[in-house]
Order: sequence, then C-alpha cells, then structure tokens
Amino acid sequence: MTDVQKPGHFYMSELLPLLARQPIFDRSMSVVAYELLCRTSDLNHIEVSDGDSASSQVLLHAFTDLSLDSVVGKHKAYINFTRNLLITPPPFDRRQLVVEVLEGQRVDSSLLNGLAQLKAEGYTIALDDFILSDDTRPLLDYADIVKLDVLQLSEIELTTHIDRLRPGGYTLLAEKVETPDMLEHCLALGFELFQGYFLERPKILKGRKISESKQAVLQLLAALHDPDVSIDHVEQLLSQDPVLSYKLLRLVNSAAFALPRTIDSLRQAITLLGLDIIRNWVNLLAMANLGDKPSELGVAALTRARMCEDLAHSMQQGQRRESFFTVGLLSTLDAFMDIPLEQLLTNLSLSPPLVRALLHHEGDEGRVLKIVECYERGRWDAIDWAYLDTFGIAPSQLSEIYLAALGWVTQTMEQVGWSR
Repeated sequence: MTDVQKPGHFYMSELLPLLARQPIFDRSMSVVAYELLCRTSDLNHIEVSDGDSASSQVLLHAFTDLSLDSVVGKHKAYINFTRNLLITPPPFDRRQLVVEVLEGQRVDSSLLNGLAQLKAEGYTIALDDFILSDDTRPLLDYADIVKLDVLQLSEIELTTHIDRLRPGGYTLLAEKVETPDMLEHCLALGFELFQGYFLERPKILKGRKISESKQAVLQLLAALHDPDVSIDHVEQLLSQDPVLSYKLLRLVNSAAFALPRTIDSLRQAITLLGLDIIRNWVNLLAMANLGDKPSELGVAALTRARMCEDLAHSMQQGQRRESFFTVGLLSTLDAFMDIPLEQLLTNLSLSPPLVRALLHHEGDEGRVLKIVECYERGRWDAIDWAYLDTFGIAPSQLSEIYLAALGWVTQTMEQVGWSR
C-alpha cells in the first residue's frame, strides 16, 4: 500500500485499554450497534473487582481520551456495566448507550434501584446472557433488550425462553451466533437482533453450482494474482467491467491515497501506484461488488487488512507492507465466496509463503494475521505478546493501530461512497 493520510489518528495515554468492537445486526443484516469489548492493556497488573472479568472503569478512562463516536460512529454502543456502575452510572450519552447488565450479578434492592434510576433517565437496558429464573425475573421489569446465548441454551431451553419472553415485548437478541446455519435458525425463531462471528464464516454450498458473478470474480482474482501478469492485461481485464473501473478510479482519487494530481485512466493508476496496490484494492472492490453479503463484511475485511498493514509498518516491515494487506484481505475471501479458503487458494497463484500464512498462520504475515484475528475477537490472552515485544510493540500501541484502522476505514468508505 502507499503511504496515505491516516484519518481518525488518536492521541492517547499509555493507559489506553485493549478495545475491540463486535457488530450487532438486525434482521436485514444492517449494523445497528456495536458491543465494546475491553481489557486493561497493563497485562501484568489486571485489576478485577466485584467478580467482573473486565474493568468497566478502564473503559470509562478510555473515553476521556477518545470519543464514543470515533469507535462506533452513529451506531449505538453496548457496554457491560459492573454492579458499581449500575448503582452509580457515569455521564454517558443515553441516546447512544445501551447498558448491558452482566449475568451472574446479585439481584437485590440496590441493583434494582440502580436499574430503575437508569430506566427513569431514559437509558436503554439489555440483559446479557439472560437465563430466566426466580432470581433473575425482577430484572425484566427494567429491560428493553434480552440477550440469549444460543450456544449455552439447549434447543428446548431456547424455545422455552422465547415463548416466555415474547409476550413481554422485549427485543430478543441472539448472541454467540457462529455460523450462517445458526443465523438462519435464529431468524426462524423470531429473534430481532443478532451478534456473533457468523459473518466471517462461509456458507458452504453443497450440491449447488457457484453463481456466475462469483465465478467471474474468481477468474478476475486468478488473473490478477498471476505473477507474470502484465500491466496491459490488467488494464484490459479492468476495462471489461465499467462499474469496477469507475469505483477504482474514484477510490484512487479520494483522500485515502492523497495523490498530488487527479488520475484519469486505469493505466495512470496502475503505473503510478503499482500492480501490488491496485491488485489489493481490486480484490476488495470485486468481492464487495458481489452484492449478496452485508456491507459490514467489507468493513471487517478492510479493517483487518489495514491493521495487518499498519502493524507490519510498526514492525519495520516496510518493503513488504502490501503482502500483509493482501493476507488480511484474502483471509475473508471464503466468507465472501462461500467456498473453503483452501479450495479458493488453489485457483490463485499466490506465493507459497502467503498461502501458508493464510492457511496455517506461518511466517511474519501469518503471525500478524493471527494476532489481528485474536484482537478483533477480544481474545487478548491468545495474542503472541512475546513476538510483538521483539519489535517493541506494546499492548497500548496495538490498540492505537486498531482504532486508527477503524477511523481510516470509516473515512475511506464515506469518500468512495460505499453504503453501510
């Protein structure tokens, strides 16, 4: 990738926590909110109080350094509240905040009074990992949203909860939705909101032919990744798709590239930026143009690619930044195409090191990809901190790279006119 402007660059304290977000979708697969996942970045001194697995106080500290808008945009933010915060809430904007009541908390008069106060002040309240019992039933008097863990509850327990909760008029949110099949099941059960990693998983098509549009994208990607491909052939391939050509020219002329002059032709774009950069952006534009996937998948793909690239830059892997971007981007190809990644890669002439990075997390590109994937999911303990430490990268710096990637992707999408 070329050096571009970094919108959304943050100036934060050394106490910045590890902070990630997970999208929440409605039935049309539009993003309506993000849940914020948080942990202190001082991994050797984790303070846990009141039985909570993460410190909401750390999250509050983060928002003295950056605005909620820089992390979730105009969407709502679901934030886990500890018992102390429920009883004495912080001054967050109630219009954008959804208060999540963590499971397993002692339900007593103090907790219920705190919820009553939040409700009276107009906050939206969600019950996290809710299991209906005599002890938890009083929480329903203050709830707007009830989150059910579809992995934790059996099928009988799930349907029983839905039958008992639906008459109360609560918005039902299915969380831990891990596969497209589980998503379809939850849609059929009548859930209104959905959270989980189903977006990253391919829906394997058994006994069905791949669509013509996906075949065309695969053929384009295969040709672009041919190590012997010429500029003339790339220009010819792109010229055959006017919509793709238009989007590419609009992109390279946006502030994302900050070029000193307007680019008027595909030949100019390829010559000035180079085949590696053009290839990466055509990869994304072609995949996003399929039209049968939520736009958030494009957001996730571009964020992952950008974070891999920026992490490589911080590791002083400057000459290979494009390969890190490529690995981050193509790691989502199976979700776009609904074909296993191993099968897809047999059709692309990627170098053996990049294939091993994608399939087995080998080499620097593969290790960075795994770090970024773990970060996205909030799996902080699975991150190879020792490897990052050899490059002098601290946890707070990794958070800054992630947040800067979010800001860059948001502005890039707005400038190019991608809908969300």
